Amino acid sequence: MTNEELSARLKAFALMLKYGHDLFGAGDFMDAAALAVNNSRQLLNFRTATLLELAGGKARVIAQYGLAEANPHSQLAVRQCRFAESLQLADEPQTVTRENGLPDELAEHDAVYCCVKLRPPANLEETDFTFIWLLEYEKRVPPYVSNTVKLLAASVSEALYYQRLCKSRFRRMKRHVKKRWIWGVILAMLTGAMFVRVPENVTAEFTLKAPEITSAYAWFDGLIAKCLVQDGETVKRGDVVAEYDTEQLAYRLSGARSALREVEAELALEQQNAFTDETRLGQVRLLEARRDTAKVAVEEAQWYLEHSEIAAPAEGIVALADDRAELLAGKAVRTGDKLFEIFGGNGMVAEIPVDEREASVLSQHFRVTLFLHTAPETAIPAEILEISHYPELTEQKTYCYKVRVKLQNAPAGLRYGMRGVARLSGGRVPIGYRLFKSSVLYFRGM
Repeated sequence: MTNEELSARLKAFALMLKYGHDLFGAGDFMDAAALAVNNSRQLLNFRTATLLELAGGKARVIAQYGLAEANPHSQLAVRQCRFAESLQLADEPQTVTRENGLPDELAEHDAVYCCVKLRPPANLEETDFTFIWLLEYEKRVPPYVSNTVKLLAASVSEALYYQRLCKSRFRRMKRHVKKRWIWGVILAMLTGAMFVRVPENVTAEFTLKAPEITSAYAWFDGLIAKCLVQDGETVKRGDVVAEYDTEQLAYRLSGARSALREVEAELALEQQNAFTDETRLGQVRLLEARRDTAKVAVEEAQWYLEHSEIAAPAEGIVALADDRAELLAGKAVRTGDKLFEIFGGNGMVAEIPVDEREASVLSQHFRVTLFLHTAPETAIPAEILEISHYPELTEQKTYCYKVRVKLQNAPAGLRYGMRGVARLSGGRVPIGYRLFKSSVLYFRGM
């Protein structure tokens, strides 16, 4: 062996080691496969080369010489895949020509194939795939190729299997760890956000009412003869609003007085007779008792007549229970029935029923802002007057605390009974409390 031959072989070995090192440093498996196919032409001097992966009896093209990215759907790639699937390769490189099994479609232009099976490293577990390297030459395979390709395949195969298995697993694990870190950071941010304190705001319906409301009720069972005022009229204290039918009451008083006079006449006669006949004293005592009963009946009838006129208990605006005077006149009422209300006082107040599930806002200092349905763009500040000490059952079958507030800088044109939405702004609470409060109340059955 001459010095030139020794130098050439050493350069070839160095080049093989360099190629293997380059494959280990490739970014991913596809880059490594492309480097293995394209860089090896300097040593093997082939016309074209293709790297395939055979798994489960099916072959697929991984890298093709001269192409940055393999085209598995090209005619040549499909033919080479069918050829690789039919090969029975040993560990040694195998030369295939038209005479010993190379398909005519691949043997065009005097093509001859050198087929190399890339064996996995000895320390690698059994794999379910195999790499096949197809080297195409013209007319014949050069003699040196058999030994050179075995040495190069030993270096290349180790790097390719490493890239295909170990590095892909590492990348997957790295990707999963990265995702976990990202999700962990997101979860930590969400957890931290749960403790960010935000203002506690509660909304509830409100109704405008008079500061002072006085109700008038029926004194006794009877028939309302007439109503002297209309709904919405202004009255003064003591003004007559409605009157009972007094015909029956007057008849009752007349009858009671007649009965009293009759008993008094009988009593006077019996008292005269008792001077001469002591046995009549018992009758006198009986008549005196009847006289007292008759006096009570007269006083009762007088009381009914005296209270036959229902006067306004305060000064203000009348709100009839039946809304119209015509409906109240001629109506039979029972003792305690509400007949009308008097709206008095200066200004207006709003009554806000706050659901007991939202009552936490009442436990600390809070502000109230009102928005009427007729003017939702206008915010009306309010001064808190009173908060009920216990929840009351409302018409909606819910327990609510009643909050009474006085309107400040109220706009003109307000009327009793107007409705709107009240916003109660309390202190700052964690956002998690606001988000999960409804869920906790739901699971508690509230």
